[in-house]
Amino acid sequence: MKALLFGSIGVLAETSELQRQAYNSAFTTHGVDWHWNIATYCQHLATPGGQNRLRTLGGDALSDKEIRRIHQTKQDGFAALLANGVAPRPGIAATLAIARAAGLRIGFVTTTTPRTVAMIRAALAGHLDMSDFAVITSKEDVVREKPDGEVYELALTRLGITPQEAVAIEDTPASQAAATAAGVRCHLYTGAYAIAGDAPLQTRDPAAALRTDLAAMRNPDSHRLAATG
Repeated sequence: MKALLFGSIGVLAETSELQRQAYNSAFTTHGVDWHWNIATYCQHLATPGGQNRLRTLGGDALSDKEIRRIHQTKQDGFAALLANGVAPRPGIAATLAIARAAGLRIGFVTTTTPRTVAMIRAALAGHLDMSDFAVITSKEDVVREKPDGEVYELALTRLGITPQEAVAIEDTPASQAAATAAGVRCHLYTGAYAIAGDAPLQTRDPAAALRTDLAAMRNPDSHRLAATG
């Protein structure tokens, strides 16, 4: 194994409630008669990408221009809510430490906007140092967003490794499907609002999952890659 790939901002930090609040504030600002309660937002998280969620919900009711405006306002609100920083999710700092100790290259393989990448990096700065990440992607790097595997294929190319030489951690089944489509083994570490269903390789302890994978790689005859974390 040569690389650990964190797949989404929701893997690193629990931001779903902040984003839900930002969406609802944006709806009010733009006079859109929508309100996403927790249950509704959980369902919308099955669709990766904020603007894609708005298109799915709005159908023909909103133009692309209106969707972009609403999403921009949402992003402004999200940035304000992140201004005081955010803590990493349980186990993420330990997972990162294990990866570094093992000499793995680390990536952040996301199809969110460059602005959101910058915001989450700043919000986590007091807890997680991402300066040594070997690859960080954004929406601008690809044509097709998750669950398409293009962004993972790009990350592998930039790292110069094969899919078998990486392991990923994602936070929703749709994002996990992107890693799987690129041939990358991917643990699913769902956030508070994600619906995992019967998705494979679910874990509540990403650090333990990575330790198991590393042990299996070192001793293939005596270890079996865990089906769950």
